[in-house]
Amino acid sequence: MGSIVTRLQRRALAFVTVLGMACGCASARSPHVASSPPSAAVRLTLLDTVVMPVVTTPPEGRRESWFGSLSGLARDPRSGRYVAVIDDRFPSRLAWLDITADNGRLFVRRGAVSPTHPAPGVDPRLVVGADLEAIVSLDDGTWIASEEGHESTGKVGEPPAGLWQPALLTLTSDFTVTHVQLWPERFTIGPASGGIRDNQGFESLTRTPDGRLITGLEQPLFADLPAPFRNGHPFGGGRGGPSRLVELVEKDGQWQPRREWVYPLSPTPTRPGFEGICDDGENGLTDLLALDDTRLIALERACLQKPGTRMARNSARLYLVDVSRATDVADHVGEAIALATPVGKTLLLDFDALVERFPRALTNLDNFEALAFGPSLPDGRRTLLVMSDDNFRATQNTVFVWLGIEERDGKD
Repeated sequence: MGSIVTRLQRRALAFVTVLGMACGCASARSPHVASSPPSAAVRLTLLDTVVMPVVTTPPEGRRESWFGSLSGLARDPRSGRYVAVIDDRFPSRLAWLDITADNGRLFVRRGAVSPTHPAPGVDPRLVVGADLEAIVSLDDGTWIASEEGHESTGKVGEPPAGLWQPALLTLTSDFTVTHVQLWPERFTIGPASGGIRDNQGFESLTRTPDGRLITGLEQPLFADLPAPFRNGHPFGGGRGGPSRLVELVEKDGQWQPRREWVYPLSPTPTRPGFEGICDDGENGLTDLLALDDTRLIALERACLQKPGTRMARNSARLYLVDVSRATDVADHVGEAIALATPVGKTLLLDFDALVERFPRALTNLDNFEALAFGPSLPDGRRTLLVMSDDNFRATQNTVFVWLGIEERDGKD
């Protein structure tokens, strides 16, 4: 789709990588490693890594206070603390985190876990069973979270059977949901509407400095790229394809979809010994973070499987995305978008290049799903946090990779 992909080049500089304590407190220190191509307009440098071991069962059987399965992350500008959404769905909940840095080390501490609850007049079903995947903070102290769109089978640990269409939820500072805004009908779940693939919808969300929201689809719309089903899940064969970014502007208390751009989703990579793709594990867009009004960092990840076994590993890659020259395709679907100019897309970092420098727990990487700005460096430079979702599985962890952001002269 005309994307620009730059080969990742390893640099022989020092790096930091550490295994955090069970409380997520801190990590040990090592030299830095430059992780991005020198030609990129943005360069990422590995600073530190914190690994928080998974909690595989609810504490005292209380699912509403179960920490883990973190899928979206945002900083509260008033307190400086962070909020993560938990995509466990029953009940929907959020977790506070204290994330700080000192002398080149990252510190992460768990805070309270709080379920969402509906304000008067808000449908409780859409609140307590929401599949929250991303979150942003607003200047007035409220939050916007994304329900990506999912179907529940009603099995143990899930909401009652039924569909939860994609939506934006407005939450107060105590996580009361005051408004649930459904997406237009063409984004509803299923091939009949040409809409989103179940549980592969609006996984990402970011806010630009000028106040707009931008979200992206984890996988292409059925109307843009039909996908058959495999083992009950939509499966596109790992080929990637034309996903979408959607811009939203606030008007009369609603977030109105405006422009849309083609996001060329990369094919699912393979790794030696892991040539298979997990169910619901094709390479997908899992989060976005706005650097400015037109440039974003995008996170793509996949779940790979060793053929004939249940052994799995992940891939994770970060891209620099520029929407400034992309065609608005809000009124086009399918073959009509083939002639559109997609967003510019440049590879910044393939996490496989850092495996040897990561803690042993990340030999097969992890399920990275969230982006946020981290603590600033002493020289004022911004930093990036990349967070993983442990799915409450014993083979995974909650991981925070801390990267320095260096802005460089040059273009996409």
